[in-house]
Amino acid sequence: MRVVADVNVTPIGAGASLSSHIAACEDVIEEAGLNYRLHAHGTNLEGSWEEVMRVVQRCHDVLHERGAPRVDSTLRIATATDKDQSLEGRIDRVEGKIK
Repeated sequence: MRVVADVNVTPIGAGASLSSHIAACEDVIEEAGLNYRLHAHGTNLEGSWEEVMRVVQRCHDVLHERGAPRVDSTLRIATATDKDQSLEGRIDRVEGKIK
């Protein structure tokens, strides 16, 4: 099953600056070959259910390896059986309606 997900992964106890940790997670996503888009409060991912879950798990592993004693994730996942969905398609449909 294909999904479009919005993922926010937050290392806890890893210091005040999180950008290098977030970049490490972006590397995980890039290595997995998923279509993604970073935004101000997380990352949108597109892939199979299993691929997305593996990436989230690997992000947790990487952040723990980098010294974060705790990692918190928030996920929003959309599935559709009535039509194909993609990150670009979802954005394009909204942008096409903006005046």
